[in-house]
Amino acid sequence: MNKVQFSHANGFPAGSYTYLFELLNNTQVNFIEKMGHGDYPFNKSLDNFADELIASIEKQYNEPIIGIGHSLGGMVTLLASSKRPDLFKKVIVLDPVLFSKRKRYIVWLLQIIGFTDWHSIIRKAKKRRTHFSNIEAVRNIYQQKSLFKKFHPKCFEDYLKYGFTQSENGVELAFSSTIEADIFRYIQIKVPPNLNKLNGVLIYGSHSDTFWKSDMKWWKRNFPNFEMVTFEGSHLFPFEKPQETANLLNKYISEN
Repeated sequence: MNKVQFSHANGFPAGSYTYLFELLNNTQVNFIEKMGHGDYPFNKSLDNFADELIASIEKQYNEPIIGIGHSLGGMVTLLASSKRPDLFKKVIVLDPVLFSKRKRYIVWLLQIIGFTDWHSIIRKAKKRRTHFSNIEAVRNIYQQKSLFKKFHPKCFEDYLKYGFTQSENGVELAFSSTIEADIFRYIQIKVPPNLNKLNGVLIYGSHSDTFWKSDMKWWKRNFPNFEMVTFEGSHLFPFEKPQETANLLNKYISEN
């Protein structure tokens, strides 16, 4: 059986990918449900998350595994595999948040002058509603949001199931909006050491608003040992087209 360690995107607990996991052939998937919510808090860098990922792999497996990560999870997977390449036999990253040099320089400048909160994604995270009367209220509200309209129905239901928890007065977001905003605010700008020595696959959305064509060109120039694969979809393509995503992942997982 194939052994996989999966890492989730910011704001989406790993359980949100349950339907995708079910579509993977002959594969055991291990994951951290919510990075940064336990013994490895976010500390303005992703180093703690990488250490948490390494600890999870060491606890679960006694042989090298395949690391797969989406968005934030892709970056954490790259960091962890650069720290401990002995734990990974392959990495597969889906629309990772590791950008071109010019784009990272702009982000660095914004971080230096404390002007990152201008970005809509951070403003939305800071103002995100966290409490609801019940899960049906959540469903009615979220199915109208443009972010979720393209979700596969089963992925949407998985998000409702794992993205919210029971609270005293109803339900609340499972993933802290404060932690989510901080992760966006202090997005990783340093390239993981030894990344040019890693072999892997990078799958990016053709209509991604996060991973741009300029990022793809930078990756091709600097990391030719990564196979670059275009996927017809947005940054959230694993939720929008889980079957097509699983087909690709099954291909690369089985190539070991």
